[in-house]
Amino acid sequence: MGITVQEALRIGELKNAKVIAGEKGLDRIVNYVITMDVPDAAKWIRGNELLLTAAYVFMNNPDMEKTFVYDLVERNCSALAIKPGRFIDKIPPQIIEPANEKNFPIIELPVYVAWHDIVNPIMLEILNKEAGIIKRSFEIHDELMKVALQGGDLAAVAGTLSYLLNCNVFIEDESFNLLSFSNCRGACDALSLEIIKNGRIPLDVIEEMDKKGIFNKIKTFKKPVRVNIRSKNNCYTRVIAPIIIKGEICGYITLIENDSRFGDFDLIAAEQAATIAALEIMKKQAVKQAEGKVKREFFENILAGNIKDASQIKSRLKYYGVNFKGDIAVIVIHMNYESALKAEEEDFKGFESVMAPLSHVILRKGEDIIIICSFSDVRTIGKYDEINILCKNISKSLGGIKEIRFGISDFHDDVAKISEGYIEAKRSLELADMLKNGTGSIVFYKDVWIYDFILSCKENENLKKFCDRRLLKLIEYDSKNKEENLLNTLRVYLDCTGKHNMAAEKLFIHRNTLNYRLNKIREILDCDLNDPSTRLRLEIGLKIANLL
Repeated sequence: MGITVQEALRIGELKNAKVIAGEKGLDRIVNYVITMDVPDAAKWIRGNELLLTAAYVFMNNPDMEKTFVYDLVERNCSALAIKPGRFIDKIPPQIIEPANEKNFPIIELPVYVAWHDIVNPIMLEILNKEAGIIKRSFEIHDELMKVALQGGDLAAVAGTLSYLLNCNVFIEDESFNLLSFSNCRGACDALSLEIIKNGRIPLDVIEEMDKKGIFNKIKTFKKPVRVNIRSKNNCYTRVIAPIIIKGEICGYITLIENDSRFGDFDLIAAEQAATIAALEIMKKQAVKQAEGKVKREFFENILAGNIKDASQIKSRLKYYGVNFKGDIAVIVIHMNYESALKAEEEDFKGFESVMAPLSHVILRKGEDIIIICSFSDVRTIGKYDEINILCKNISKSLGGIKEIRFGISDFHDDVAKISEGYIEAKRSLELADMLKNGTGSIVFYKDVWIYDFILSCKENENLKKFCDRRLLKLIEYDSKNKEENLLNTLRVYLDCTGKHNMAAEKLFIHRNTLNYRLNKIREILDCDLNDPSTRLRLEIGLKIANLL
């Protein structure tokens, strides 16, 4: 804490002293006043001392004169006060020149002055200042503790600190989003008004502070830092104090200097307020975690089908601010465990930005992110298109996550069927893994339900016999004539509902080639491909073939 050399020159006998070098260093801090006249005086300097000497150390010792100032500066001495007249007639240039070079104050004392007339008044001033700071610190501490004990929120912390320091106060989270502010001084600079309007510090200001190394300094020392913003006109100086929880910075308290520079006790007050703010943030986090746990358990019970009463489900959904209107779908997003966990820790920001227009709920189970969402006033085909776009946008927002896959349920008009939708979404991914020809990264249950139905009858040997009887001849033919691939030709033809042009285009062959292959298929299978019942049997047979 201490006082500056400039302030010391206004106390006691120093008022009659003269600064003869290093005037630019008068803002150096003095915490102690000592006298010393031994050759190795610099060795005993601890820092922030005003050193008094009668210059005995310099008598007949020109080498000492050349290095003494440099040694004192290296030890962070505050200033050197010399009383000439007894051991030296005047202060030599070997002292003055390096002092001016290093902005280190050299003070010439009157020959008549006694040491105690300098030491006692200055030390008394330092002690009184420190006592005042300690007293003020206790007062501020008591006021802030009242806020904490009375359950005051961040607004109360900002308001109390603003009143105590008579300045505007802002509290921001770790991303500099505005959490609370108090402008007891009334007048705000342009930057403060912009922060209040937009709810966060402008990006160019954050970039400026980052380039200046402000964040690294705060992170390293975890102490308040004074900042001058150059990218904004007429911007007041700011003091930014970190809010720290478990050694990590989780937010900031910013004090805005108006008419006068903040003193030591103001910075102490900012640190104390940051501690109270940390307690408040921790309390909110604990409440959020408790509420989140209960909420998570509720939705896990819905997904598991443990809660079947629709009215009970709707009541709890309303409590959590969720209002599903229209048809409900469940999306299961599968990714690696680390990515899923990171997404949850970041409050699913990449998902929320995409899902914002829809009423939805997002939670994690192991490697899966589960989204329950509802659609209204859209035809069923449009809903599938909308989900497809949503999934693609989510994939883009997550950037570098590899092998991300989406399973989407059918639509259900009853909240009690959410568990059924969850099973469908999970089965979509499982069935996609089983299919030999692949289904892409976005899989709809509507496209794979037939496989689910077939698998439910898998133990029935008639299925295998049916498939073998209808398609074995084609499989045998393809094994000998691989260039024709009649089995795939039949699959694409049936997927295109018998439309020749569409099938030929998907197979990248001429229509005449397609007709040739279809005639070959009719000949081998001895069937009419225009007959609806025959085509249905063949389609089911192909689905079975994919699973066997």
